Amino acid sequence: MRRVAEDDPMARLKARYETRLQEAAHAQAELEKRVFHLKSLYDLSREIGFLNDAEAIIQNLLMMVLGTFGAERGLIVLRDAATNRISAVAHRGLDNAADAAAVLAQHHVAQPLAAVDLRICIPFDVDTSVKGSIGLGEKLTGEDYTPDDSELLATLANQAAVAIRNACAHQELVRYAKDLAESLRRIQLLESVKASLGKFVPKTVKDLIEKSPEAPVLEKRETDVSVLFADITGYTQLSAKMGLDRLNQLVELYFGAFLDEILRLEGDVNETSGDGLMVIFQDPDPRKHAAAAMQAGLAILRRTRETNATLDGYYESISMHIGINSGIAAVGATKIEGAAGTRWTYTASGSTTNIAARLAALAEGGSIVLSEETRRRLGDAFPLEELGPQTLKNVAEPVRVYRCTPQLEVPKVSI
Repeated sequence: MRRVAEDDPMARLKARYETRLQEAAHAQAELEKRVFHLKSLYDLSREIGFLNDAEAIIQNLLMMVLGTFGAERGLIVLRDAATNRISAVAHRGLDNAADAAAVLAQHHVAQPLAAVDLRICIPFDVDTSVKGSIGLGEKLTGEDYTPDDSELLATLANQAAVAIRNACAHQELVRYAKDLAESLRRIQLLESVKASLGKFVPKTVKDLIEKSPEAPVLEKRETDVSVLFADITGYTQLSAKMGLDRLNQLVELYFGAFLDEILRLEGDVNETSGDGLMVIFQDPDPRKHAAAAMQAGLAILRRTRETNATLDGYYESISMHIGINSGIAAVGATKIEGAAGTRWTYTASGSTTNIAARLAALAEGGSIVLSEETRRRLGDAFPLEELGPQTLKNVAEPVRVYRCTPQLEVPKVSI
């Protein structure tokens, strides 16, 4: 009978048809499973794709897998790979969630965890430093979890891991942007402070600090310089005639005009008093800084005449008397210590400076008095009148001095 059945064409055709039906049914079931997996992935991506917080992501993941698998309990933990310290937890349906999370954090294999009644557990990697685990309790239908369930749960967990990585990267970027904004704010503040302090700090000091901000070379050193002192003639009488505010405005107008000329000639305004200022000129060529100091003195007198003309009728005209000396001085920082604290000044000290100050006191309004050393360096570039040796206060020996009293134009001398 068996041979008859095997030789029966209809029987063979029926057998092949049944086989095809079984294969088609299996293929359809497999396709439906894949479609379900893809739909689950799509739904999860839609839920967590725009989240930037790891705890929110695992919370959404947990709610989704509980609905997808029809489970009554679930738990997800994120932990530090090195220390095993738990960094985030999401749970539902657990009375002892903290204890269960601690147990699941130690469970690093894809096996059920009977100790906390989790019927399926899947570990997953967020990155090398963060690991995760997800576990689900019994299905509401009472059915067992299948290999397909394990595959889908692992796929969803890995999708969530990608979202968590992206969220961590976003948070890091936000922190970086915040730190950068704070750094920029501090830089702007420092630039503002720098600009404000720059008004009180000589250019030479600023250059030294910018060249070596951590350890600027500010100690005193012997340097060949030309020092200029310029004072307002008759300042005491002038202050008695004018109110303090009006007098300050007057000084600011004139000294502001002087400063433009001084900076143009690369002089450093070392200090100012109510009626005068001290300027230091430096250059590797001693003749150049002497010429710069002389040109600055002439420019101060010229700007005084110009400002007098501009303010005629508004302020009383003033005149300046100027002294210039050249030579070796101790240039650098001077520390002044007292009970109230320590103050640093940057100056040129020594006999060169002292003589320059005495020469300014010797000068008359509208004139420049300079030393023999400065005149020697200038040569015949400027018309000078010899005044002979002069006895100066607190200077041991008489000093031969010269006077320049310009009338209208300032000679243009290249330096």
